[in-house]
Amino acid sequence: MRKMILPMVALTAAFATAADIEVHGEVNFDYASYFDKDFDPTNAGNQDIDLSLKANLDENISVVVNGTTHSTIGATGEDAEVRHGLARSTAMGEEGRHNSFDFDGVQLRWDVSHDVALVFGDMTYNAGAFNYYFWRDASRYAVIVRDEDLRGFGAEFGNDKYGHGKFYLGASDKTDHTLSMFATYAFPLLNHPDEHMIITPSFDWVFGQDIERTHTYVLGTEVDYSKSYEKFNYGIYAVWGLHPYKGKGVHSFLLEPSMNYSVFNLALTYFYAITDSDYAAEPQLTTDDQKLFAIEPSFNLHKKFTLGVTYEMHDPDTEVHGDDYQFLGMNFYLYPTMKTEVVFWFGYNFADEDFSPFGDSKFSLGFSGKASF
Repeated sequence: MRKMILPMVALTAAFATAADIEVHGEVNFDYASYFDKDFDPTNAGNQDIDLSLKANLDENISVVVNGTTHSTIGATGEDAEVRHGLARSTAMGEEGRHNSFDFDGVQLRWDVSHDVALVFGDMTYNAGAFNYYFWRDASRYAVIVRDEDLRGFGAEFGNDKYGHGKFYLGASDKTDHTLSMFATYAFPLLNHPDEHMIITPSFDWVFGQDIERTHTYVLGTEVDYSKSYEKFNYGIYAVWGLHPYKGKGVHSFLLEPSMNYSVFNLALTYFYAITDSDYAAEPQLTTDDQKLFAIEPSFNLHKKFTLGVTYEMHDPDTEVHGDDYQFLGMNFYLYPTMKTEVVFWFGYNFADEDFSPFGDSKFSLGFSGKASF
């Protein structure tokens, strides 16, 4: 969706007369060193910054302008990933580490009532996002549908009692011959102070010529359940997604249970996709791996510091032998204030061949930072 930032100038007059202006954003950045067999490091640094400027023209009408900048990988121009492996990082000293800010969409929002809002302009949607830290970027990884961008109109409706829904329809950003439609609704089946359960079905349909993806539609359901006691809390996030590939359905399943008792936490991720074994798994997936297992026990040593140990098992294609790898590492979480996080990490990549995103490196370390405002 990124374009040159010059069109933002046309909205200056609207912002100047606005009764109220809000600035929101999210900043992600990292540094990492990946050591080869001779213990020579390759240093990388990435950033992913998204800013949103909202002008409230009156109590019901607002205009939103978005901007973004990403580090990119070498001459490919592909966006780098924060907190990922060497293969998708921008090496220190490369030109792609510092890029300009680009225009990333505009919206006119009309809050018709407390329960209904109409949106006109640029919209982004996704469904079935991961909590697993390497795959939290919904533009690359999702069980149901990754980030899709369109320009058109939409409706957002609902409340905390009966649930929230969205409906978007418009021209896809990918090509000039494609339309996109997305619908979702979050039903609160349980909504008690100590127990919550939300079920969210979603449907995405892209139709037209040259849609630039392998599947025309995606449907799926998310279930989010949590229960709290005095010192014991647990939750389960489960997702199912379905999309076609060459006439056959690809089913994706995610299970992410978690628990907390006093200072001890435990988080687990299990993902598996049922693909057509007659074809390679990679074009059928919306993730890097066909099968993933990750577990992280952690301890809250202080209200602003948590220590975690993580183990991961990755298999990009279950029909191919020898392409799987394992990763063992430690994470040191710092929480300076609300909506901020700094993670220092190190780990070892167990792979006989160069199939992992860490390339030919075995040992790596680094930190990543995140702040929302």
